[in-house]
Amino acid sequence: MPVIGLRDFHAATVNEDGTYGVPKKLAPAISATITPNFQITTLYGDDQAVAVAEALGDIDVEINPSDLSIDDYAFLLGKTKNTDGVIEDSADDVAPYVALGFRLPKENGAFKYYWYYKGKFQPPASQAATKGESVEFQTPTISGKFVAREDKKWRAHMESDDTSANQSVVDGWFDAVYAPTPVTP
Repeated sequence: MPVIGLRDFHAATVNEDGTYGVPKKLAPAISATITPNFQITTLYGDDQAVAVAEALGDIDVEINPSDLSIDDYAFLLGKTKNTDGVIEDSADDVAPYVALGFRLPKENGAFKYYWYYKGKFQPPASQAATKGESVEFQTPTISGKFVAREDKKWRAHMESDDTSANQSVVDGWFDAVYAPTPVTP
């Protein structure tokens, strides 16, 4: 089934021990572009291609929420508001690792769900235009680089209408960053 939209940006901090903080819902989603960068190399022998190998590099992530509130900005970029409610950006600031989740509605009413496990966002470019004869919405775009975790996993995804989908996983997708259901002996 084709997808017909984008909903529910969520982000969670990645703790130093590899666990995740509680996901935080961001402003409504407008668009997302996610590009995994695979390096593919061909081995030649006897004057022909004999093997192909691939390796995942980084993953380019660009999201466009309807707004980037000062609190979401601080959360995604590791900033702190001072007692006056002002964020002073510094060249020494270091963004935290975060996980990014969202869902895509399908034509049949089901959803595709995603979690990208580990990445950092960079401050967005500033852009604005004056209001002319007609009003145009101006929304932010924030970009980041994501990578695989130490266990080499970089993304979790599922479809709610898959007959093998665990309904409790679907129902709790945004309660926590996905972790497999433990197998009981």
